[in-house]
Amino acid sequence: MQSKKKYDMIMFTYRLLLAIFSWFVLGIMFYRNVISQSNVTSGLLAAFDSYKYYSRQTNLLVALWYSLALIYHFKPIYLRKIQGVLKGAITVYITITLAVFAVMLSGLYHPTGIDSFMSICSHYLIPILFVVDWFISEADNKYQWRYLAYWSIYLFYYLVFIIVYAYFTKNYLYPFLNVQNLGWGKFTTNVGLLIAVSLLFGSLFICANKIIRYTIEKKSLVKGNINFFNFGSSKKSRTTDSYEYYESFCIVISS
Repeated sequence: MQSKKKYDMIMFTYRLLLAIFSWFVLGIMFYRNVISQSNVTSGLLAAFDSYKYYSRQTNLLVALWYSLALIYHFKPIYLRKIQGVLKGAITVYITITLAVFAVMLSGLYHPTGIDSFMSICSHYLIPILFVVDWFISEADNKYQWRYLAYWSIYLFYYLVFIIVYAYFTKNYLYPFLNVQNLGWGKFTTNVGLLIAVSLLFGSLFICANKIIRYTIEKKSLVKGNINFFNFGSSKKSRTTDSYEYYESFCIVISS
C-alpha cells in the first residue's frame, strides 16, 4: 500500500515539477521578448506577438495541461476529461514541434546564451518529457482512429492563420511556408508533408496505445481491463490500479 501511495505521489511530483519547468521556460522567453524592445509597451506587444509561432503555442498548451492535471489529480472524474483525445492531441502537437525544429529549423536558428538554453528546453526537453508522461499514463484510455480527424483541426487552422497573417504582414513565419519564395507548388507540397507528418505521429500514438494495452493484457500482467485510473472507484482503488499499471508497463518495456 505504501508503494502504491508512493507511486501516486511520484506522478503528482513529476507533473508538478514539469508544470513549474514549463511555466518557467515560457516566463523567461516572455521576459526576453519584453526586454528586447526599447520600452515596456512595445516589449509586451512583442512578447504576446511571439505566440504566433507554433512552438510557443504548443508549449503553452503543455503548461496549461500540466496545471489542470495538478488541479484535477485527486478528482479523477475531472482528470479523465483532459486525458484521452485531448492529451493525445497535445502530445501530437508538441511532438511536431520537436520533429519540425530538429529536421527543418535547427540549422537556421542559432541563438546564444540563455536563448540557446530556452530553445533546447522548448523544442526538445519539454516535448520529450510530455511524451514520457503520455506513455506512462494513457493506457487506460482506448484510442480510436477517428481521433486523427480531431487532432488535424488545430493544424489546419494554424496553416490558415499563417496564410492570412502573411497576407497582411508579408511575414510567413517559417521559410518552408513562404509561398512568395517557394511558389504555390512547393508551398502546397510542404503543407501536404506537414499534414502527413501530423497524421503519421497521430497514427503512431494510436498504435502505441493499442500495442501497450494488448501487450499488457496478453502477458496477464494486469487481470481484466487495464485500469490506470479507475474513475468510478475510490481514491484508494485508483491509486492501486495506477501502481499496478506502472509495474506492468516497466516490465513490458524491459522485456
